[in-house]
Amino acid sequence: MSTYLLVSRSTEYEARLRALLGSRLSVVTGEFLTFGADSVLEMVTDTPRIVLLGPVLNFEETRDLTRGLVERYPDVGLIVVREQRADLEDWVDELSLHAVLSPLASDETTRDLLDRLAGWLVSHGRAEESDFAEDADAETESDAQPDAPWSSLFHATEAETPADAVEPTSSTAPEAHDAEQAAEATPEEPEWLFPPLDPSVRSEALAVIAPKGGQGKSTIAINLAVGLASFAPNSVVLVDGDLQFGDITVALALEPTRTIVDAVAPEAVADELVLKTTFTHHPAGFFVVASAPSPELGDEVQPRHLGALVDRLRGIFRYVIVDTTPGLGEHTLNVLEHVTDAVVVSNMAVASLRAVRSELTLLTTLGLMPVNRHMVLNFSDKMAGLTAKDAASIIGTPIDVEVPRSSAVVLASNRGRPLVHDDPRDPAARALQELVARVAREDTTKRTRIARRRRILEPQ
Repeated sequence: MSTYLLVSRSTEYEARLRALLGSRLSVVTGEFLTFGADSVLEMVTDTPRIVLLGPVLNFEETRDLTRGLVERYPDVGLIVVREQRADLEDWVDELSLHAVLSPLASDETTRDLLDRLAGWLVSHGRAEESDFAEDADAETESDAQPDAPWSSLFHATEAETPADAVEPTSSTAPEAHDAEQAAEATPEEPEWLFPPLDPSVRSEALAVIAPKGGQGKSTIAINLAVGLASFAPNSVVLVDGDLQFGDITVALALEPTRTIVDAVAPEAVADELVLKTTFTHHPAGFFVVASAPSPELGDEVQPRHLGALVDRLRGIFRYVIVDTTPGLGEHTLNVLEHVTDAVVVSNMAVASLRAVRSELTLLTTLGLMPVNRHMVLNFSDKMAGLTAKDAASIIGTPIDVEVPRSSAVVLASNRGRPLVHDDPRDPAARALQELVARVAREDTTKRTRIARRRRILEPQ
């Protein structure tokens, strides 16, 4: 029997829990939620004692899962794994949860919470000690303080509990901080491990370019990062190179404390450890170098600084992705001198297609076209009056990936989630997965389907 169950879209978090819990953990990847919560529940064959939901699950998905789990397993312990955001109070008020745990919580804090929840379940007759016997030699708070009341169950600095989430009618229910305190809890800064680069594998850098704005360039860059992170967890970095109006962190619902201005500062240039502190981590297993916080500060980043940053990042990460400023300004041209691939994006407007042709001609003339090029026709629509073949004729080069127009793209962006995670079966998501396969050509020989690649979280 699997004592613990995780339902999550975060490959990085699943890997952490597997290392922590081993064979006692079973996992259902969040992509199955595309078919509804019942599809996920049908994949649960054992009776889990503690279920962790998230990260990268939205409210509706978490709500449906909690309802289904409580109905099927009335004695189960439920933990939602979610960032401490302002709307956390709404979550804990409406969901039947036992605790809220930050995805950035340390392994020690996570283990402590799981052990104390296990003790509470046993003390209330919801589980047997034998259900958690494999963890007997791990020191828990109950071992260290055998007389401590279980009312202190959720007094963890990185995980809090709604007051009415556990047995609200029982006088012996665990005492918990209220939702406001949970939302204000600040997790300790994690020490992310950067996987060492294999000397036999070349680090690749990609510039996502477009001659005009509004082509969907940032969406392409974001989903590339997510897809590539499934091959190389924590070895992908997405640089928001639109220095004046970059919105990568907004689209990903991230709140960076450092930006690209810090990443090119003298102290970061001199010390790689300082440089690493300027990255913002995304739960999907990749890092972001955020755009400048204001246009004025963005102007301070010189073109040569951006090119040098790309080179430094290639010494740390397997994949470096740069979302560039539209057009061919100095910053974009400098980036193109330091990358291995160019992802060229255009919509189906004739004006945009002709601009792409001019851009490609100029880059070829200047000798700045990277060795590998991927032509992406975005917002493809049969009602546009053009076909992909027509678009290729105007551009003067074949279309490599055609991404159909889809309302799911906007919906995912408004949720602050990458499309390939939010709705992986959407036609646009499938096209983006095809682009990932083109870029990760050295890794695609290991697996034949992108959807399965996102589930390769077990240690190889």
